[in-house]
Amino acid sequence: MNTVTHLGETFGQTPGETTLFAIVYVSMAARQLSLHELKHLQHRAQQRNVQHDVTGVLLYSEGAFMQYLEGPGPGLMSVYDVIKADPQHFGIIDLVREPISQREFSGWSMAFRVVGAAGQSAEAEQDASLTARLSMPEHPHSIARALLLKFWERGRRSVAPALVELSTQRAKRLAATRTR
Repeated sequence: MNTVTHLGETFGQTPGETTLFAIVYVSMAARQLSLHELKHLQHRAQQRNVQHDVTGVLLYSEGAFMQYLEGPGPGLMSVYDVIKADPQHFGIIDLVREPISQREFSGWSMAFRVVGAAGQSAEAEQDASLTARLSMPEHPHSIARALLLKFWERGRRSVAPALVELSTQRAKRLAATRTR
């Protein structure tokens, strides 16, 4: 078994397997970034993601980032290692790291939206598409989608409550596995 190690956890893959994985993280910008700087960041991310077969979405609100990345383990790890080393942000907190059965954002090498203080940015075609993707009732409930949707709807102020909710859900799952 070929194992891709990532922050002390593993994405297990057998040779030739193309299992997909997803990561959601939050971080803080080292300083307020201009729209021009954010567009440059998006352009660099799109180039790198295409090279590694990674797709996803990056949300930014008042100096806070939330990003969802998906792709094959080795490519995802390569992209995430670059992200973690980027001095434009700090305080990276992994919220979700899990195998997925299908991509949420296929076709989006890196969608990027600036979220206002109170939530969604001004309506645009991509905004409507992002809202639709995050709100799709036909997909099974996903913690990643729920976190992104909260950030998208409420902006930066949704991060702390989302972290509390996530830790509560993890504690319940851990307790349930211990009682079995």
